[in-house]
This record gives sequence, C-alpha cells and structure tokens, in this order.
Amino acid sequence: MTGLYLITGFLGAGKTTFLKKFIRQMAGQRMRILVNEFGREGIDGKLLSELGVLVDEINNGSIFCSCRLDKFEAVLQDALMDAPELIIVEASGLSDPTNIRKILAQQDKFGGIEFLGSICIVDAVNLKKVFDTARVCKKQISISDLLIINKTDLADEMQIAETEQLIRQFYPHIVMHRTSFGDMKPQWLEELRDAVKEEDMPRFQTKDLGLQKALVTIKDNMTGYELTKFLEMFVEDTYRIKGFVKLGGEHYLVDCVGSMVDVKPYDGLVENGNKIVVLAGPGMPMQKSLEKAAQWYRDKIERVERGD
Repeated sequence: MTGLYLITGFLGAGKTTFLKKFIRQMAGQRMRILVNEFGREGIDGKLLSELGVLVDEINNGSIFCSCRLDKFEAVLQDALMDAPELIIVEASGLSDPTNIRKILAQQDKFGGIEFLGSICIVDAVNLKKVFDTARVCKKQISISDLLIINKTDLADEMQIAETEQLIRQFYPHIVMHRTSFGDMKPQWLEELRDAVKEEDMPRFQTKDLGLQKALVTIKDNMTGYELTKFLEMFVEDTYRIKGFVKLGGEHYLVDCVGSMVDVKPYDGLVENGNKIVVLAGPGMPMQKSLEKAAQWYRDKIERVERGD
C-alpha cells in the first residue's frame, strides 16, 4: 500500500518551502512527488528536484479541474507502477481539492493508495486579504485535516490571532498550528493521522471564476533594479508573481506574494527562463496596472500575454 499526502494552500502561502522540509522528514522512504502549478511554466518542480527526489509536474491548470484531471490520474497511476512507499501531491494554489477523496476512491485505479490526509498551509499575513475574494481558499481549508499557519515571523500577535479567529469562525473543529519558514513538528503528523476524516459523499467542485492570469516575457537587457521597479508598479494588484529570469548573464528567482517584491539570485540550471506568471483575483486591476508598467518599460518587456 502506498501512502499519499495532499499539500494545499493559496498562492504564496509557503507550500514549496514547507514541502522541502516535509520531504526531508520523510527521508528513507521511496517517494514520488507530484507538483501542480497553474501557470504554463513550472517553477516549484525545478526547486524540489534539487532535493534528489523524483518529481512529476502538471502545469497550466489545476489537477482537480476537468481540464487536467485525466492527466493527474494518468501520472498518479504511472507513479504507482513504481511502487513507492509514499506519494506527496502539491496542488496548485488555485486548486479546489474538494474531490480528492472521490478521485482516490476509484478502487480500479487507486486501490493501492491509502490517503494519509490533507495539509493546508495558510499565510499568517495575507489570509484575510484572500479569504473573501478567492473561493478556493475556503475550499482548501474546508477539506484539510491539518492546517498550518505559516510565516508567523512576519506577523504580529494581533494579525495571527485575527487569522486564527477567521478560520475558527468557519471551521471550529479544525486542527491548527502556528509555524514559520515551513517548519513542521513530528508530533503534528500523529495528530494528522487522528484527524483524517471519513467522508461519505464527495463534494461538488466549482471553478474559481474571474481569475486573471498573465505571462510576461522579460528581455535580458533589463537590470535587476529595473525588474524590481517594474514589479513594484503592479504587485499590489496581484495575488502572486513567480518565475525565473536571466539578466546580464545571471539567473534570478522572482517570488512575490501580496505586496512583497522578492527577486533573488538563483544558482541552479534554468530552462525557458525570462518568463514570469502573474495571477490576480476577480475585480483586481491587475491587467491595467501591468499594461501601464509594461508600457513604461516597453524596451525591456518582450510581450505580455493574457491567460484564459
């Protein structure tokens, strides 16, 4: 029997950082990692492959959406052929994972899988901002067996307490812990085993209508300073900006959450660089501010493509 953990959490909550440490905690087991990203260009799979584990990627849509579900099931079945002891699935930050139990309940396909639980990572600072505007955020929390409030080092006590109160208001019985830098205490896994709930009926899944997506291609004549200033022009109108860029012969990882711009050097190999994915919620003026920024830096931006 192969155990399976599902890792969820909204964009920028710190899932990949958590997953890096979680994988190390599981060292010694034969693992397959399945990473799902909403954009066409995968970033997290590249970062996780540095750990030396076998990583499968499914990009350009949620694995729980009808457009990618077949691919998800095919990759999962392929992983089972390898007879791993453990499969860890990192869902896209925009995924509605409420059908995970229904999917795994297909005995003819996944009878060899034991579902070990869903771990949801939330951002102590930004949860309040996205909780009411992104429906998938509530859905990810609603099916979680363990909820971890991450990035508490960036929040004051009042912000953390408000985040906990917001979650308790809707999900009073959820098992919840605070952490920072994606750390997870071993005893929380014991609590997770106790908290895994039986569900008789699968839940109806909906698409998070109104999501805005854009893919920006950066020219390599842009400097790191210019890239930071370019991002600052529209970052507050987004949920997430992410990607690899090559500037002046050096690689950088762009990793922005909420209003925080983060551009840092990256030493690994990068293919298909100089593309960043921009994601925003319904009603956010992302397209307008992005177009204005691209116009301001028009000799540094190759193109801006709007997503579907």
